Amino acid sequence: MPGQLGVILIKLTTVHASICHIYAGARSSQRQSFVQSIVEAARLSLDPAPGAVDKTAVWGLYCMYGIVGLIYGFVSNYINIPICQYVFGPLGASGRASVQQCNISVSLTQMPWNFKIFYGLLLDQIGLCGSRRRGWIIFGWTTSLVILACMSILAQNLADEGNFAVYMMLLVVMCFFYIFADVAGDGMTIELSKLEPPETRGYILTTGQMVRFATTTLTNVLGILAMNGKYYYPPERQGDSNDTIFSFELSFWEVHLVLVCMALPFWGFMVYLLQDPPQQVVTMHSPQDVAKVMWKVMKTKVMLYLIIFALGNMAIASLLNPAQNIIAFIAAPSTLQNSVGTFAGNAMFLLGVFLFRRYFMTRNWRMTFVWTAMILALNNGFQLMVIYNAWGIGQDGWFYAFGSNILMVIQGIAQVLSSLAVVEISPAGYEASVYEFLTTIHNAGITLNSNLQNLFVPIFHLNGIAQSYFPTPSNPNPPQDEFNADMARATYFTNPGCSEDLYMV
Repeated sequence: MPGQLGVILIKLTTVHASICHIYAGARSSQRQSFVQSIVEAARLSLDPAPGAVDKTAVWGLYCMYGIVGLIYGFVSNYINIPICQYVFGPLGASGRASVQQCNISVSLTQMPWNFKIFYGLLLDQIGLCGSRRRGWIIFGWTTSLVILACMSILAQNLADEGNFAVYMMLLVVMCFFYIFADVAGDGMTIELSKLEPPETRGYILTTGQMVRFATTTLTNVLGILAMNGKYYYPPERQGDSNDTIFSFELSFWEVHLVLVCMALPFWGFMVYLLQDPPQQVVTMHSPQDVAKVMWKVMKTKVMLYLIIFALGNMAIASLLNPAQNIIAFIAAPSTLQNSVGTFAGNAMFLLGVFLFRRYFMTRNWRMTFVWTAMILALNNGFQLMVIYNAWGIGQDGWFYAFGSNILMVIQGIAQVLSSLAVVEISPAGYEASVYEFLTTIHNAGITLNSNLQNLFVPIFHLNGIAQSYFPTPSNPNPPQDEFNADMARATYFTNPGCSEDLYMV
């Protein structure tokens, strides 16, 4: 307890000194504006502990995470709604996207995340263009942005043909290349974190995650302004939500091009600012040495517990509801509603990561996981409210959009728990290998979760509900009570622990 109190006092003293420094500067120079003071405060907030590492390299690393937030955020936020369900829909119609495709859309398009351990083993041993980390980061994002630019040429034709499978495969190829950058960035983060003082260790890691999810919110702005027209909403439901559908929109291919333009400034600053961290390992290792060290690390009790934590929590404890996409189809949020709700969720998530960095980074991580997991389990009740249209507003698009994101602040607090442990246990020179081994287990759990989710679709008789739930001239009285009972049984059986999506790290 005294040690923790000391850490808190040190942080409070640092913040107080920073504020006093800014205030004194403003008093001594009449030319310094209030805006400049705010910018200086933001700079001090994002910078690591003074003198710990090269701040230029850290800001370049933050730019790398900014691109991750843009690209990954766009795919994870919109691959389901509106892209799968609306653009490549109607959901379940002949020749269009199916329920199963939408269920696995996030995990399939991010499939290379499951192989990050192999990237890590490669990138820890082989540099690129005379660089240990920097070359791989630039290579990965340059190639991925070129692929995304090419996708803008093909996207519209694929959408018109309903060829969602090919569209997903193109996203997989793009992901294959940007994982080079992400893994190299993760390795750089762990190396720099080792150089931080013990009382602030983890500051760079958590700040990088904050930057990543801050730029993710920019994709919500893109969704609101560019993908909220009639093209991005089911034609048969437009009469229910005309007040949320804009009269303007961008075509599907133009959205991809705008995303490239949003990422280019971050790419430019990344290339200019990024530097390799100080070399802590001067000898190269043979494959036998790598195998021995990794085996030694994996035999430790802490790694065993981390593996159980990552796989068990992602695949079992957070088992996704197989009726999840049907529930979303019934609520039918517009892109505006989905974007505003996701924006609020990302902001809450960002707040959660900040709260962890500020208050929980030096506390008992085990207890933090326990109480956050218990709270996240409450999201199960929200989906039941949508199924049974609670208070007559449960199936409203706004209720769905905000309700599914209300607990993201808790998810943010729990986001980086396992990542911080890697800083302590990874041997020098094996930062990316150890980090990505654990990340691969984590992401494999997410993929297993999606496959289990699809496995239970026929078991709970969920096929066909999306097409038959609402009255039609040929079926004026659909058995909605029976459909609701099937979806409720699937919801009771599973325990969706973190809103709609499970975040990859």
